[in-house]
Amino acid sequence: MTTYQKALEMVLGHITVLDVEERPLLASMGQVLAEEIRAGFNMPGSRISGPDGYAVRSQDIMGARRERPAVLAVTETVRAGRLPRSPVKRGTAVRIMTGSVVPEGADCVVRFEDTDEPGDKNGPSRQKAREVKIYVSSSPGTNIQPPGSNAREGSLILPRGSVIGPAQVSALAALGLKKVKVVRQPVIGVIATGDELVSPGKDLPPGKTYDCNTAGMASLVMHYGGIPKILGIARDNEPSLRARIGRGMALDAIVTTGGVSMGDFDLVRLLLGKLGKIVFSRIKMGPGAALAFGVIPRSTASDRTPTLPLFALAGPPTGCLINFETLVRPALLKMRGFERLGHPTVRAIALDSAPDRRPMAFVRWTSLTGAEGEYRVELNFAGRMGNLASRACANSLTIIPEGAVVDAGDKVQVLPLDWCGYDISLREEDPSV
Repeated sequence: MTTYQKALEMVLGHITVLDVEERPLLASMGQVLAEEIRAGFNMPGSRISGPDGYAVRSQDIMGARRERPAVLAVTETVRAGRLPRSPVKRGTAVRIMTGSVVPEGADCVVRFEDTDEPGDKNGPSRQKAREVKIYVSSSPGTNIQPPGSNAREGSLILPRGSVIGPAQVSALAALGLKKVKVVRQPVIGVIATGDELVSPGKDLPPGKTYDCNTAGMASLVMHYGGIPKILGIARDNEPSLRARIGRGMALDAIVTTGGVSMGDFDLVRLLLGKLGKIVFSRIKMGPGAALAFGVIPRSTASDRTPTLPLFALAGPPTGCLINFETLVRPALLKMRGFERLGHPTVRAIALDSAPDRRPMAFVRWTSLTGAEGEYRVELNFAGRMGNLASRACANSLTIIPEGAVVDAGDKVQVLPLDWCGYDISLREEDPSV
């Protein structure tokens, strides 16, 4: 049996980063940037006003205060997107809106709040101000953003390898970009195997079971940024399995579930060995110890991807999902161009015990919470709720090392799951998360 760490190394050794595509900016969300992005111009290109206020000469308001305001003649109002018509001269001020170009001659902006500008107005002023009283003095540069203060021409905005999210989209749009080069999304074939499987929505005859692994694997492919292609249920015979694998030979990888143990009708490893090479079979970690990983030569492949990776995951849903999270997830992230492939972990205090020593590492579905600045984890979550409910409600996985005993109060390493986007208990109880 292969250790988990060794299995992971072998998987990643057979995975390459996918090719680059150009996509519309909004369609690139969640993908990895495949080019370095630098500013093509100064942002802003001119001096602009930070607040709404009055652009003035600092020397004209020197010593101004509420008891003795400086009174200046207002020559015009400037708003964002419009240029000033004339410079600010001695004894004058320009009424200016946030983001507007500061006129020549002015070296500071005084906020409306520090003038006699009405403070309760809502929307445009109905009266054209002819003069303004300034109640404060300001030094040169106050409330003015100089050219290039947001980004200088040629400066690095996003390095290659950045993951594109809302903030990145906003930054790229600010540069005027409509398209961006990214590592393309992997397309992953999904195959469930077994004569006993029935697709959800159909009647369930005696002795049959609904196929939940296809939906589970496809949803995880989507969750980790891939595109699932469901290739159907393969029955427990070689022609059926071979036909479905054949449908996925042009994809980036195939993930199967079931048919990989030691039974008479477990044919996936047998066929994988015929079609290509088994890299490893069985790992020393359960549930899901019965799995295999291999590669199949492509008949019309490019030099970059001469083989098709195939993950043959365990059939029981618990093992299948754990196999995916621990072995397929990092492979998908590498295909997508991610540099950090390790699973996020936290140290948590065990609320109960795992007293039995096991001959291999064992993964538990667990409930992770935060309280008083510490994480706490319930290890026997499945025993309290049942396997199906615990799988549906767990927010973490905890790996109990081979031969280890965990007592209540011990600290253990926990893998938080983000399958549901966020965890309410952590958000509410631990403000540091």
